[in-house]
Amino acid sequence: CLYILHGLLGTGRNWRSMSQNLRKALGTDTWRVVAVDLRGHGKSRDVGKGSSHDVRSAAKDVEALAQLRGDTIDCLIGHSLGGKIALEFSKVSAKAPKQVWSLDSVPGTAIGGDVHGVEKVLQAVQQLPQRIPSRRALATLLAPYNFSIELVDWLGSNLQNVGDELEFVFDINVATKLYDSYHTTDSWPALEAPVSEMFVVKAARSARWKPECLERLNRAPQDRVKFLELENAGHWVHSDNPRGLLEMLQTHISKI
Repeated sequence: CLYILHGLLGTGRNWRSMSQNLRKALGTDTWRVVAVDLRGHGKSRDVGKGSSHDVRSAAKDVEALAQLRGDTIDCLIGHSLGGKIALEFSKVSAKAPKQVWSLDSVPGTAIGGDVHGVEKVLQAVQQLPQRIPSRRALATLLAPYNFSIELVDWLGSNLQNVGDELEFVFDINVATKLYDSYHTTDSWPALEAPVSEMFVVKAARSARWKPECLERLNRAPQDRVKFLELENAGHWVHSDNPRGLLEMLQTHISKI
C-alpha cells in the first residue's frame, strides 16, 4: 500500500491525478494508493482537536489511519510539510515503510526567512471572515496583499459550500501550528540513521535548499539515502513536472 501526504493548506485531492497515474504505472492489481488529508485539512479538518498540532502528531495520525484501514504502508510519499511528516513517520511508526519519499522538503530546522511568503498567506487568511460569500469576494478581500492571481485562484479552490456561503476546507489555526512545527522540527535523524530506504527529492528550481543542507545530505548513508533532483520543476513538483516525477517514482517504487 502506498500513502501520499500533501503540503500545507492542501488536501489529498491535490494529488488525485498523480495517485491515479502512479497506481496505473505500478500496476493496479498490485498497489493501493491512498491520498491522505492531514489533520486540519479536508476530511481530517477536525482530527486532533484538543491536542498539540505538530509534525510528530500528524505522523502518528497517519499510522492510526493505516491501522484503522488495516493497511501496511510499504511506501510513504510526502510533499513539503507532508515530506517532513513522512520522515517523522519513519521514526515513530511501529513498522517503518520499505520506502519513504520526501519531495522538496528541507529535513532540518528552518527558523527565520520566509522565501515563499507562506507566513504572509497564513496571516492574510487568518484575517478573513469564517464564511465568504463568493470566490470573487475572496479576491476582493485579498487584494490589499497583492498576491498573484494564481495564488488567489488556488486559495479559492480550497473553498467549499456551506449553505449559501463558502468556507475553507482547512482549519487555518491548525495549519499555522503545523507550519511552525515544520520550521522547528529536526528530521535529520531519520536520514542519518535510516530505518527505511529514503528518497530525498529537490526541485531543480526550488529556493529552499542551502549549500550546507546539500552537503549534509551527501554525508548520509549512501546505501540507504538517495538524493535526487527533479528537473524543470519548482516547489510544486506534481504540477510543474508531473511526467518527470511519475517516472522517477515508478522507477524506484517498482523495485519494492
